[in-house]
Amino acid sequence: MSFTKALSREIIPDQPEEQETGKSTTIVKYEKSSCLFCNEWFDAQTFTEHLIHCGQVLEECPKGCLAFIPRIRMRSHLKECPRAKQQLSNGQRLSASMDRLDQQQSDHRLQALEQDVGTIRSVLNEEIRQRLHLITDVGNIRKQNQVVEDWNRDTDEVVSGLRRQIEEEASQRAYAIEQNQLDFQYCCNITQSLKEQVESRLDEAQKLVNQLSLDVTFHQNQLNDNILKLEELIFENERQNRDKFFQIEEFMQQINEDIKTKLGNSDYVTTKQATLDYEVKNVKNIVCETEERCDKLDRALHQTMQNLSDLENQMAMQQRIASVQNIRGHLIWRIKDYSKKLDEAKQYDTILHSAMFSNKAFGYALRLDIYLNGKGTWKGRNMIACLNVLSGEYDPLLAWPCRLQAEIVIRDQCSNMAEAQDYVKTIFVRKKSDDFIQSNQYFHIPHKVITSRNYLRNDAMFIEVRVLKL
Repeated sequence: MSFTKALSREIIPDQPEEQETGKSTTIVKYEKSSCLFCNEWFDAQTFTEHLIHCGQVLEECPKGCLAFIPRIRMRSHLKECPRAKQQLSNGQRLSASMDRLDQQQSDHRLQALEQDVGTIRSVLNEEIRQRLHLITDVGNIRKQNQVVEDWNRDTDEVVSGLRRQIEEEASQRAYAIEQNQLDFQYCCNITQSLKEQVESRLDEAQKLVNQLSLDVTFHQNQLNDNILKLEELIFENERQNRDKFFQIEEFMQQINEDIKTKLGNSDYVTTKQATLDYEVKNVKNIVCETEERCDKLDRALHQTMQNLSDLENQMAMQQRIASVQNIRGHLIWRIKDYSKKLDEAKQYDTILHSAMFSNKAFGYALRLDIYLNGKGTWKGRNMIACLNVLSGEYDPLLAWPCRLQAEIVIRDQCSNMAEAQDYVKTIFVRKKSDDFIQSNQYFHIPHKVITSRNYLRNDAMFIEVRVLKL
């Protein structure tokens, strides 16, 4: 009983720790377990059966000597047990009187022994269960340690990788900073060189503008001289025509007088009449030739005026090319006196040119050209327009071929802007290089569309150009 109590005192203190923790544990079943008494290893299936029949399990002597003997040595102990020998000597003397008492004591001891064996077995079972829990906890701790070691190893690898990445990123940033400094210095140099080139080209453009101004002045003076000469020539022709008409009238009067005096001579009258008809035809031819020459001179004068206007526009264009203000790819052009300009286009085939603009800062130089009365097969019924890419100051720095897409909008000048319906046309502009002669891409707008709705108001029309990004 003392051994059973000792075992109970050694095992019971572990139970409160398990109750205090309150944590669920996972039981790990191992292939073999060790016996607490004989230290032999057995499979999990035979371990419990071995504990029932193990020979090293301690049992109390049934003779009452209070000794705990291994189960395998119990028979030899019973032969040498002093308590058994004493009982044998006394038994001979008291055998008759004590048989019944011994039998009762044996039964009582047997019951006590059975109780002790049951207690030891329960203690051993509890010990086995505690040991299994301990083994399970040890296995869990080993697994946790393994997981922690793996996590530490992975963390070390990640930290080392992050350190390498930080070092690489630091080196890359240092290289990028150095490269940015070089690029900034290069951009400063390029900007300075561009500034010098722009200043030199501005000087050249100013010289060219001055030269063009001188040429325009010279041509204008020459044109004025030609106009004066032309007017003198017209006056002279008119004077000669008047003199001829006066001579013809005098000649006709003479002929009438001759007819009256020589009315009887029919042959003379016929000859004179034929001569008169011939002279009249000559006079008519001279009048027709004079009218044709006057028309030609008028056309030549208008053409000269158109050339002068184009020259002035070209000079203004050169000035605008040197400093293009509209660099957003957006233009709104107001065409006033539409009826007058349409009549001039019908009579002289004039062309309207918009202001210069650019699709972006330092971009392509653009201009919208309009034939109000049309051109070619579209003449008389449509308005023809095209978007031209002109030679600009920054063409060497731009990408070629040039490909642009733009929207041409005729604005509806309706009083209520919510009801306005603009007329929109989309056009594609292409040019191979800055020195390539562009083949214009025209688009037509019928006159019926222009005169409909409120596209014309107060004899003025607004045309908007929006260059789109491809």
